[in-house]
Amino acid sequence: MTRKITLFFITLATLLLCSLSSVFAQSEQDAYRVEVFNSNDQPELDISTSGGFISVFGHDEDEVKVVMYVRRGGNYLLASDHDLSDYEIDISQSGNRVTASAKRKNGLSGLFRNNNISISFEVYTPANSIVEGSTSGGSLTVENIHNNVNMRTSGGNVNAKDLTGNIALRTSGGNISLSNLNGNTSARTSGGNLNIDEVYGTAELSTSGGAIRISDSGGKLSARTSGGSIRADLNEFSDDVELRTSGGNINITLPQTDHFNLELRGFRVNTELRNFTGQSERNSINGRIGNGGPLLVARTSGGSVSLEY
Repeated sequence: MTRKITLFFITLATLLLCSLSSVFAQSEQDAYRVEVFNSNDQPELDISTSGGFISVFGHDEDEVKVVMYVRRGGNYLLASDHDLSDYEIDISQSGNRVTASAKRKNGLSGLFRNNNISISFEVYTPANSIVEGSTSGGSLTVENIHNNVNMRTSGGNVNAKDLTGNIALRTSGGNISLSNLNGNTSARTSGGNLNIDEVYGTAELSTSGGAIRISDSGGKLSARTSGGSIRADLNEFSDDVELRTSGGNINITLPQTDHFNLELRGFRVNTELRNFTGQSERNSINGRIGNGGPLLVARTSGGSVSLEY
């Protein structure tokens, strides 16, 4: 009897997952509109929408493909069953610039008639594209772009992978995940966590209310949070690193390093000092290891600092 009940719930769970996948999975067959533009290898993208997601994927072809999705609740809408007369839609090319934008027209009738519709863009573009993107209520995804990227959202998560160049990413209410970035990176969220993996070059990371987790990274790094902990596992330490939090612990793992400067401060500081010159107290350490070198700064107002090698 027990085995039958278990099999029943497993089957029910499987059917439910399949049902959810069919509702939320997207394919080009669900697209409201698809446009393809010929381009050189460095087009400029300007993508904006007020209520949906934006996804940008770099590829090796000399064309930009824009796929527009329209959803009401969990259902995709097609051009054959909805005309979007309440929106201004612009998917066009001017010279080397491709625009994909969706915004609601002014007027109360449009506001009340279609206020639960979201319009999203999925763009496939040459990997050397320059990307500008903004959305008020959806997530951002950008992958395999090797040029300038500037994207922001007011209410969604940000996922960035395989990027090089000048990279600026912003969200007011979501998490940020970065993987395999190399360049000048700026990532900021007002209310979420930051998960960083294999980020090199120069990076400025900040959150007002979340934790920061850094792994397998290096370069010139600054990470700040007002209300969470910081965990940094660095496999390269050749430039300055600054870690600050007002309300959590800081845990750092460095590669074996014989020469660097350090400034550590917290309710308690835990580390092993070898060949150290400077001042060491229970709640602060200032000085140098060996002959000195790159500077490690770690400061917390409400937690401890731990440094391991």
